[in-house]
Amino acid sequence: MSNLTQYLEFATLGVYLAVLLAIGIQSSRQIRTSLDFTLAGRRVSWGVLLATSAATMVGGGMSIGIVSKVYEVGIAVAIASTGAYFSLILTGLFLAPKLRGLNLITVGDYFELKFGGFARILSIPYSCMFLFAAIVAQMVAMGTITNTVLGVDYRVAVMIGALVTVFYSTMGGLRAVILTDVLQFFVLVGGLGAAATILLMQHGGFEPLVHEVGEAHFEVTSHWSLTRVVTLFFAFLLGETLTPPFVVRCLISKDPRSARRGVAGAGFFLLLFLPVTSVVLGISALAEPAVQEAVAQGNTQIAFPTLLRTAFHPAFSGVMIAAVIAAVMSSADSCLSSLATVAMEDIYRHVKPQATDHQLLRVARWTTLALGILAAVFAFFFRDIISIIEFMYDFWGPSMVLPFLVGTLWYKRTWIYSTLVSMVAGTTATVIWRFGFDMPYDVSPALFGFAVAVVALLISYPFTSHLALGPWVQPRDPQTVDVIEHESGE
Repeated sequence: MSNLTQYLEFATLGVYLAVLLAIGIQSSRQIRTSLDFTLAGRRVSWGVLLATSAATMVGGGMSIGIVSKVYEVGIAVAIASTGAYFSLILTGLFLAPKLRGLNLITVGDYFELKFGGFARILSIPYSCMFLFAAIVAQMVAMGTITNTVLGVDYRVAVMIGALVTVFYSTMGGLRAVILTDVLQFFVLVGGLGAAATILLMQHGGFEPLVHEVGEAHFEVTSHWSLTRVVTLFFAFLLGETLTPPFVVRCLISKDPRSARRGVAGAGFFLLLFLPVTSVVLGISALAEPAVQEAVAQGNTQIAFPTLLRTAFHPAFSGVMIAAVIAAVMSSADSCLSSLATVAMEDIYRHVKPQATDHQLLRVARWTTLALGILAAVFAFFFRDIISIIEFMYDFWGPSMVLPFLVGTLWYKRTWIYSTLVSMVAGTTATVIWRFGFDMPYDVSPALFGFAVAVVALLISYPFTSHLALGPWVQPRDPQTVDVIEHESGE
């Protein structure tokens, strides 16, 4: 690699990171209250909501992770990953407007509203575990990209990416996150789309590419069993449904109609764009001898970053680096913001009910700073992006998705006890299936745990529906929750 090439790539990435820092500083001047920091004042239009939702979805797992797995396994991975995009579509169409009509801030608020204080307490560790694991995955992705493409030491690369992300998230809160997400959305879509197009042109189209790598990677199940593909699809579907970053996206829109259009629109866009792009990039990496040589000396996660270095002109590789960094940072900053909100609202406000808005804002900022750095440290030791993501999916889907569905679609107070039973049963089944039996028959723990949660809900309902509600399971009266606006907006 020539000094000029390296200089151009570093310069491109440096300018991009400087823009993100500037956005953080500028956004900090608009933060007046804790609501500004956590929910951007609830005034986001549907177009901006679409961009920030899509950018949040396309993190290290959906870019580096999926492309590298397509390289290793085939198109089956891209097919399974569409479950995540369907989760956005279903959430946007059926759940987002209902959530936006309530004056809520966190997932814990929703659980307390529907199922009482004990349900809020149960929801906190699930939210924290999901968000922290997601941040670690993005930190791993940052280090992998920068180390592979630019030759920067992995740990140094992780800390540089973490410090930039933590800085603008700490300074500007969700307002800065949204602004950077919009920028990152256009950068990653333009970069990944252009890269896929260039690679197809280099190989003379899709058919010559298929002929070059062989047809095995293009079979529906590829090198996996059909059970593995189907259950992983549901793991993506359940694992991304109503996770804290996407609940926040439902809550920040200016009205319920914008919530529906923005969240569902992001799902439709990604469904049409990302699977095809991931397949082209992953299969092109398989056809690149330099990538095969690099992967043979390391692991498949470096397939995509190595492709950036070997297949593109130096002037474009810098843009591609920025595009992939954009994908990673857009997920990391959203999860950081959501984790700070959980710490502020679900923990600190309940420990100290009389806390001032200034104190809450300070807690949110310090949480963003501390947990962002801690996640970077964890990224030193856990480096498999897809494994981290599968882990957090396994525990979110079985424990949290069913209560959301019950509370939103067919809520009755008589379901409260059985819903709590389902949360405990789903988690227990996941732990046993994942760690006790090591996922037999290629059935993912997320799908198995969710099925057990449904069965536990239905079986326990006849025994619990008539029980009196104690103080810890007494829901807040939905009529006492302020409805912020009607369909026409504020």
